[in-house]
Amino acid sequence: MNSIVRLDTRGRLVIPNEFREPLNLKEGDEVLLSLDQKTDTITISPIYGKPKDIVKMEIEFGDTPGCLARIAQKIADMKIDLVMTESKSSQRGKAARWNIIADLSKCSCSANEIKQSLLQSGFVESMSITRIARERLHR
Repeated sequence: MNSIVRLDTRGRLVIPNEFREPLNLKEGDEVLLSLDQKTDTITISPIYGKPKDIVKMEIEFGDTPGCLARIAQKIADMKIDLVMTESKSSQRGKAARWNIIADLSKCSCSANEIKQSLLQSGFVESMSITRIARERLHR
């Protein structure tokens, strides 16, 4: 489904009802805005957890078959809910990167414990976890 909407004089837009209803979005609900400057796109994603639990994870790993799946399984085992992800090879067959917007509300680990667990798995070479502040979304 697609729709063209017009920004008002203050830069606001209205999400059409036919988009809100299937997602059960109501007045006061919060959404995540993500800007991709490479493709000139803005993505709007519902946030079903508390905004304080939303983080950006950047993971670098070896670009070998099955490595991303193993990391994804570790993340799933920690009950981390993936809101939005993008993965790509930075050096084909050698290095890859996975950018994740995640909801940690069901995860019992701290951000530092998550990082340590993934780094100790042997699949992750480096990573960062950054809280996404309200109105200062990922850049």
